[in-house]
Amino acid sequence: MTAYFSVTNYDQQQHYKDRGPTWIKLYNRLLDDYGFASLPDAAKWHLIGIFLLASRHNNRIPADPAWLARQVGANGPIDLAVLERAGFIAPIADVDGAWDLFGNPASPEKKREETEAEKIPLSAGADASGILDGQKARKPYPAAFETFWSGYPTDPLMSKSRAFEQWQRMGKADRAAATDALPAFVAFVRRQVNYRVVHAQRYLSERRFEGFAQPNVDAEAIAAAKDRADRLLKRGKYAERYE
Repeated sequence: MTAYFSVTNYDQQQHYKDRGPTWIKLYNRLLDDYGFASLPDAAKWHLIGIFLLASRHNNRIPADPAWLARQVGANGPIDLAVLERAGFIAPIADVDGAWDLFGNPASPEKKREETEAEKIPLSAGADASGILDGQKARKPYPAAFETFWSGYPTDPLMSKSRAFEQWQRMGKADRAAATDALPAFVAFVRRQVNYRVVHAQRYLSERRFEGFAQPNVDAEAIAAAKDRADRLLKRGKYAERYE
């Protein structure tokens, strides 16, 4: 069975998919992306070629390096592993009905939805997936997830809906732990130079919050330890000085 992969955050790059030829949006801020800058030079072009190829295959691309090389005009082998480690692509299941999964780009209704959505400025926390024909409000999310999302160091390329999908797979305790670890994670991010913040979806799915978990503080145990230390000090050789 052929394996497939998709371009992450591809919804940010889509444009008039029902036109011929199909074209995508390529933001110049990609030049400031630390992950992109860290790629080997050949892999950078391979990635751009894969962006274009994704527009032809509804973001469901066969993970066949030899076939990919022919499609994007590459003279050397394409290293999909390095692109996946950098977070630009992700494997997907080979499922029936994939066309429906990624949507039919040729429908006039889809074009109208995209045109209306483009008129709405998106912030780092915005998600256009819940806007249809410029009428419906944004997709509602539970208050606990909104608290997490508002505290996470997001950027315009992050998909709120994908992060929420992962959030729904988690238990209540893990959700609380992921949110509680945010202050330490944000402090870590601020100390880094040219750091590409991991997508919120991966922060949750890879349980990266565990590395920033705050230790539980037992106030009663601390008070008892201080009291014991005071009593030992008063009985020791420093008792006279202590008093």
